[in-house]
Amino acid sequence: MTTSDQQHEKPPIDAPINSSADDDLGRAPVAHDFADSIRELDASQGLVVGILGPWGHGKSSFINLMREQFEAEPALTVVDFNPWMFSGSNQLVNFFFTEIGAELNIRSKSRFGKTADWLAKYAGILKPVSQFIPVPGAALAGEAAAAALTGLADSTNADRSAKMVREEITQELSGLDQPIVVVIDDIDRLTTVEIREIFKLVRLTASFPNIIYVLAFDRERVEQALTEDGVPGRAYLEKIVQLSFDVPQAPEKLLRSQVFEELNRILAPVANATLDDSRWSDVYWEVIDPLFANMRDVTRYAISARSTIKSLGNEVDLVDLLAMEALRVFRPELIQQLSKLRSDLTNTREIMGRKDDRAQKRITALLAKFPDDDDVIRALINRVFPVALQYIENNHYGSDWLSTWRTAHRMAHIDFLNLYFDRVAPDELVAFRSSEHAFELLSDGVALKAYLTGLDPEQLETVLEGLTSYEAKFTNDMIVPGSVTLLNLIDAIPEKKQRGFFDIGRRDITVARVVLRLFRRVEDESEREALVAQILEGVETYSSQLDFIHSMGYREGAGHKLVSQAFAEQIQADFVARLRKTPPPEPSREWDAWRIYDAVQTETGKPPLKPSDDRVLLRAVLHSLKSTARSQSMDSRQVRTEDRLAWELLVQVFGSETAVKKVVANVRNSLGDDDVLQLADKYLSGWRPERL
Repeated sequence: MTTSDQQHEKPPIDAPINSSADDDLGRAPVAHDFADSIRELDASQGLVVGILGPWGHGKSSFINLMREQFEAEPALTVVDFNPWMFSGSNQLVNFFFTEIGAELNIRSKSRFGKTADWLAKYAGILKPVSQFIPVPGAALAGEAAAAALTGLADSTNADRSAKMVREEITQELSGLDQPIVVVIDDIDRLTTVEIREIFKLVRLTASFPNIIYVLAFDRERVEQALTEDGVPGRAYLEKIVQLSFDVPQAPEKLLRSQVFEELNRILAPVANATLDDSRWSDVYWEVIDPLFANMRDVTRYAISARSTIKSLGNEVDLVDLLAMEALRVFRPELIQQLSKLRSDLTNTREIMGRKDDRAQKRITALLAKFPDDDDVIRALINRVFPVALQYIENNHYGSDWLSTWRTAHRMAHIDFLNLYFDRVAPDELVAFRSSEHAFELLSDGVALKAYLTGLDPEQLETVLEGLTSYEAKFTNDMIVPGSVTLLNLIDAIPEKKQRGFFDIGRRDITVARVVLRLFRRVEDESEREALVAQILEGVETYSSQLDFIHSMGYREGAGHKLVSQAFAEQIQADFVARLRKTPPPEPSREWDAWRIYDAVQTETGKPPLKPSDDRVLLRAVLHSLKSTARSQSMDSRQVRTEDRLAWELLVQVFGSETAVKKVVANVRNSLGDDDVLQLADKYLSGWRPERL
């Protein structure tokens, strides 16, 4: 946005326009013409003009455009009377004349000073006059009101009666070259009692010469308020308002152009704001557009949605956000119900899974509770919460869609729906944000490593798991740098001390899943083999090298056969040769130390390790053979755990229990005691775990 654009940017404020320069709806010529027609009328006996239209149709803006013509030479004096300032009928008349007199004094003391003084006196005399003003439908007519007014004046002022003051005011007003325009706006926002008081006041004072009342109100609302005792409000209104203009509703084309202009304005603070074109058109026409009735609705939407878009626009899909904000502004009761149905709107179901009957009842009840918005709700489900289609039509979405919705920041994923309603990111979403940033760096190994190693190690596995959601967006240039970096981080991922009873995940499996998805981008086998060779050159630990070789090849339970069998056998042989020639340079990083030496033993048929080998390496082998068994009895929720060693494999890799005993002693003497060495002592003493 240029500096010039910023200077001319109009903030979305719920206020009428003030001049033709802001007239986006093209009403200025009509308003000017109507104002001209008023100036041409005879106001010698007073005049009451109505500017009519439903709430939000731009009545105040239309009056402001009329003011421009009133200001043309010879200019008319325009005085605004705010009916919201009085409280009750006893103050209304007094306040009205006091206010009008004060305004005239301010505008021109030389022209209106005497009139203002008489109005102030009149206000004091008529302070309790409202009790004599007839309500709509009452028997007391205008003549009776005048008689009552005269009688009241005779008894309330010894110096000058109200009648005499009125005559003075009439004489002063009759001598004016141009009439005074008194604007009373927002009448339809008053209570029923207040609306009646305003029209009683106008009826009582409408006969003052050279006073033109311009009243702005919603006809239906005012007629309803004035209806009483079988007398229709319209009939009463027609006796007061002599000329009226119905402000037309904004043409749909112009209204929508204003919607899009306001949307552009509220999206401006969002960095790199983009709308999903494949969804936006349907969501706008089916969910958002039906909620707009007038320009005020557009402005309300812009004002209310602005802060939400500013805070969440970079976090949540903008199409979903704009749809939900429209409902929040115009259908707050509906949005409250949707907040209670978060699980029903986001829980997926596999094709053979059973439909949730309770969720079905809740969605059905939602539609029944808001019958007037049935089409909008159904469109919202179809376009924003497709999971819930299973409850309104024969459709379903399985769990495989969750990664798609999450990477798109869609509210169809519970994490982003919770973020919208709660404004607090759950732990899963915090980790996913890190996954998202890691995805952006997958093609830059150096930057990716710097970012991932700077994260909390306890979150690293979760962050890497989140990368699998981006499979559809992986590119070939990510394969080598991404795979090398992740394989080199396996040893940095802490082993979880407590996993769930059914949690069989491992840190190497998490990395392998991401690497496998990267390789799915490549269809040609020879190209995959070239990439495997390139990656192996950059992997720093033997444990990660072997894990990668197994996942690419034909190993039962691990291999995905992404390379030829001959190639797999060759890289396995090359691996063993490297390990036999060069021990691990950083043995403490060998997270699967036993397995790499098992590969050597399989190749040579001999125990590959001795008690005199590097103590750090020996400890890594012992630790790599530790596992934790879990069990649970049928009558208890408690999960029991028991640490174990793969004893037979340990003995095999060193050749005998005697060798293992020496290994334990050497490691303890050099590096100190730990729980794995203590567990090995138990095995050496003859203990064996029970079968679970």
